[in-house]
Amino acid sequence: MDSRLKAAPSVKLIVAIMSGADADQSSVEEEMIRLLGPIQRRSERYDFSAFSNYYDDELGGRVAKYFVSFQRVIEADKLVSVKLITEGLEEKYRVQFNEEFRRTVNLDPGYVTGWNVVLSTVKNHSHRLYFGEGVFGELTLRYQNRAFRPLPWTYPDYRSSVVQKFLRMVRSDWFAECSN
Repeated sequence: MDSRLKAAPSVKLIVAIMSGADADQSSVEEEMIRLLGPIQRRSERYDFSAFSNYYDDELGGRVAKYFVSFQRVIEADKLVSVKLITEGLEEKYRVQFNEEFRRTVNLDPGYVTGWNVVLSTVKNHSHRLYFGEGVFGELTLRYQNRAFRPLPWTYPDYRSSVVQKFLRMVRSDWFAECSN
């Protein structure tokens, strides 16, 4: 192996959880705990629809969102496997609505390091890189001058104080657990 090639870095896994404003996601969380390990942190729950109405129809009205981070550290290249797990959970919790099935929960995994926040998605776009198995990755925030800084494509809620506060705590956890 070339000495310049390194193993995948360790990262702190996060998952954004979106659902109808009144939905209880405890069963989804229990399944994630079973599959991904214990939850370390939860952000405040906030009104995602105040930032975008993109998911309102699919998730049945106003959408609430919050984040969890996990105690378990993963290697960055495992994000594809985690995205496939969360896609399976979304499928499991689909319900029939009129003639179609729709999601009741949207789970968006990503990771935090000392330098950035990376999200996974199944949607391609000019600023996303293909990671494998139908999964793309997106650099969503970069850490610079003592703060997470947005990029032109960063979702509006990732610029908010509630999300920034949570991500800073997870970044601290990353330094405590992964930066040695």
